[in-house]
Amino acid sequence: MWRWIPPITFVLFLCGTTIFSYMGGVGETAPVSTKILHQAALAVCFLCLWITIARTTQNSRLPPVQIFWRASLTILAALVLVVLILQIPGDFIVENTPAAPIVHVKSTLLSTILAGLGFILVQRFGQLVRFRRTRRSEREWSLLMLFVSITFVAVAPFHHHFDAESSPFSFILDVIASAAILGSIIFIGLNIIRFAWILRLPVKQKMGALGLGVVVVCLTSATLLLLFRPFSLPSVAGQSYPIEYLSFYSLPLMAVTILFITFAFIYGLTSVLSMIFHLPTIGDYQRSVDEMAAMQALTVLVREVADPEKLYHWVVSTPVDSGRGKAAWLTIQELDSGSLKPQIVAAHNIEASIADDVCDVNAIHGEAARTRTLVSIQNTSSDRRIQNGKTSGIMSLLAIPLTTRTEVLGTLFVSRDVAHAFENEDIESIGVFASQATLVLENARLLEAQFERERLASELAIAHDVQRRLLPQTMPRVSTLSLAASSTAAQEVGGDYYDLLELGDGKLAFIIADVSGKGTSAAFYMAEMQGIFQAVAQIAPDPHDFLCHVNNALGRSLEKNVFVTAIYGVLDCTSGAISIARAGHPPAAFVDVTGRTTLLRSGGLGIGLDRSELFAQTLEVKQHVFNPGDLIALYTDGVTESRNPEGEEFGYDRLLQSIQSARYERAQGVHDAVLQSVDQFLGPEKKYLDDLTVLIIKWHGPEPAAHNAEDDPLL
Repeated sequence: MWRWIPPITFVLFLCGTTIFSYMGGVGETAPVSTKILHQAALAVCFLCLWITIARTTQNSRLPPVQIFWRASLTILAALVLVVLILQIPGDFIVENTPAAPIVHVKSTLLSTILAGLGFILVQRFGQLVRFRRTRRSEREWSLLMLFVSITFVAVAPFHHHFDAESSPFSFILDVIASAAILGSIIFIGLNIIRFAWILRLPVKQKMGALGLGVVVVCLTSATLLLLFRPFSLPSVAGQSYPIEYLSFYSLPLMAVTILFITFAFIYGLTSVLSMIFHLPTIGDYQRSVDEMAAMQALTVLVREVADPEKLYHWVVSTPVDSGRGKAAWLTIQELDSGSLKPQIVAAHNIEASIADDVCDVNAIHGEAARTRTLVSIQNTSSDRRIQNGKTSGIMSLLAIPLTTRTEVLGTLFVSRDVAHAFENEDIESIGVFASQATLVLENARLLEAQFERERLASELAIAHDVQRRLLPQTMPRVSTLSLAASSTAAQEVGGDYYDLLELGDGKLAFIIADVSGKGTSAAFYMAEMQGIFQAVAQIAPDPHDFLCHVNNALGRSLEKNVFVTAIYGVLDCTSGAISIARAGHPPAAFVDVTGRTTLLRSGGLGIGLDRSELFAQTLEVKQHVFNPGDLIALYTDGVTESRNPEGEEFGYDRLLQSIQSARYERAQGVHDAVLQSVDQFLGPEKKYLDDLTVLIIKWHGPEPAAHNAEDDPLL
């Protein structure tokens, strides 16, 4: 709502003062106080017009070409209106004495149009003056507006309504007015030399602004000429000077209008001259703009992971697009491809095959990579590494290695079709491009590696979850036994496996296995082992038969140099009788209730090491009968081969000692004692070098053990 107050006030005051003048309110007989109030009303009226125009221009900041274009249209429209208004009948009998009341209306219209024109031009060109504002530019512009305002006030007493010249203070008033006008002229001179916007214009816009600037100069000069000479059509004679109408209407407004239109004329003229003087440097500036655009493109590429082709294209196109070269190509030595020769991975403004035929890319790339410095060939006709350079348009050549602290990523070749075409400035600029290209390529490679690591980590996390689900989620509930087990992978996934399966008739099959190696491949074979155990144990529970079936089934899929060790057994949970066989696995540890410890060693090859009858012949089955309180511990070599910071192995003795010391505990207590002993041995870091799996089976006798099976959690 408040934004409408200035324009509404302007219209009301303009109409009111015009009607008042038309009715003779400011005639020769009018009181001086009435004339003062009339001039004050005019000051408020045109102050509101200034505020309205200022708000409009501030809300629509335009590029320089648009400013000149709109200024041209505004001046042309004002000139047409002024010419038309001047044709209205009515003039002055003598100076400042209108022949008819219509002269008041005519003066109002001319003053409003010309003052509005001056206000618009100053506001629009003021945006150009204050382009890239500084404190100094703002201060000088504010001082210009201040002196113009002082001029408006200082000139007011000299209006024809007031007899200032006969006043005893006429000399002082004259000095003040002259000083204000002089200050305005000085600060007009200080503000018309600000052309920072010209340097920022592209070539096409600069040429457009130059042409429109000439139009503005012509139109503003025509406006000033129109003000200071009489104008009339042939049918109208004796027309007064247009400036007389402004002076009659308001001398302060006339002074401000002339200052503003003069400012627009001089600024337009100096702008045109400045643009003409800058024409020889257009190419250099455009090159700088292109280089800046290339750097901005770099910032975008640094933030995103672009595909290699996009990155390579940016690297070779930047020197050419910025005007530093005629053609460019990039060579990279891709060792993964099996070739030691550098390959051209991207070319701009030249075919890669032509560049490869003309240049000995291998030799030049090798020199740049070896010396890690720029190779400059200013005249290719005298260099044996370039053939037919003149016909192919390669007369000057630069080869810049894209080097990091540890390696050379590639070599950027930039050529021109003229000998000795590369100046020091060109070489420095291309060197900057090469540094930025190195940054982009290195950043992309690091980001790609990071994403690859994240992808692998995600896949390993999924594999870890899948592997965890392959292991038993709950222990079988057997009243005569207590059971405990856990498996810890050295990596995200491992190759250790254990499982238990109730066979019926009170028998329990159990297995522990270790695939050679670690990681996803070992986990894959572990998954196979789980499927085989669940299927074969049902149909061939005998340890000898079971392991032979496993060797035949799993041996076909195992890679070369991969094998599986395992212990498989069947326990009669009622009688305590156990049948167990070992296929190359670390021996099971048997501890009776008295504390006597035994390693159940039996013959047997690892699964997958032999697929002939030798496997079955060497496989030995052990039979044993548990007494109440006896237990058996199965484990993988990750337990016994764990090493402390001094490099010492955990070994069998510490394993048996930890089991023996906890033999009166239930299976869970024994299990925890083994892991605690291993952790204490490894020290604070607890760094597992191999997968670590422990399975404890304790027989409590033929009578049901006084506990709930849920008391034996699975770790």
